[in-house]
Amino acid sequence: MQAALLFITQRLLLLTLPICMLVVYFVQKLYLRTSRQLRLLELESKASVLTTFMETLDGLSTIRAYGGANEATTKHFQQLDESHRPLYLLLCLQQWLNLVLDLLVAGIAVGIISLAVLFRNSTSGGDIGMALNLVLVANTTLLRLVESWTGMEISLGAIARLKSLELEVPSES
Repeated sequence: MQAALLFITQRLLLLTLPICMLVVYFVQKLYLRTSRQLRLLELESKASVLTTFMETLDGLSTIRAYGGANEATTKHFQQLDESHRPLYLLLCLQQWLNLVLDLLVAGIAVGIISLAVLFRNSTSGGDIGMALNLVLVANTTLLRLVESWTGMEISLGAIARLKSLELEVPSES
């Protein structure tokens, strides 16, 4: 609805719609592919931390008996630091997505102002103000749309992993 109102007030922006849709599509594809891989790396790194922690709990009396508590603690902190790298990269990727979408919306805003200056007599100040307001609101909507879409895709990937785990692992008696 926001896009419809925007294109009603500034009809010439309809020419930029295919370009914007292509940019958003390719950005979303790139973001989705990369975030899915980073999410898998994050899950794998968390699994190794949990496995090591559980093994340490099982052998805690032996570790204490031989005085290896400091060494085990150092190993756990190193492994914990390593496990946070994919999460940090995922957060950086989300900031990249915000930046790209903000730049796209800034380009649209520049287009609106350029059209307003170019066709001064055909558009009113109210139309320009409404168009700029819609562009700013559309930025938030666009960002939430892409994040929701990729969140859904990532969740579907997790469901697919659970389904494959259920089919591949034999059940115990």
